[in-house]
Amino acid sequence: MIRNPIHSDIPGIRALMEAVPGFWQSGWSETTLAQAIRTADGLAFVWEDESQILGFVCAHDLGFRAYLSELVVDAGARHQGIATGLLAAVEEALRGRGQQVLIADVWRDAVSFYRSRGWEPPDAILLRYRLTVGD
Repeated sequence: MIRNPIHSDIPGIRALMEAVPGFWQSGWSETTLAQAIRTADGLAFVWEDESQILGFVCAHDLGFRAYLSELVVDAGARHQGIATGLLAAVEEALRGRGQQVLIADVWRDAVSFYRSRGWEPPDAILLRYRLTVGD
């Protein structure tokens, strides 16, 4: 079942993210996750089966485009349509808002999944700048 996450889902979502090597970042916390869900403004979804969270997606509508910030599926539940269903939920919600562009930075091993759904690389280069905290 796909639904919006609730606060009590946060530990399960975190466990799901931590189970994927390299996914969970050292500077994140459950507070970070709660803020991401809150600021998603209805664009965060979980895939739940028998009270277990098997997938999570989070996107943000920025007005001029939307950004898919996270999509993760339990390793033991992959290739069952969970990622496709979660991504479709985000896409449908964004269509309902009149949004026309959804972008994401994705893991290299997920590129074929996105391309199979019609995604293509934009004419842009992704750059990163790390802000220092506490200086």
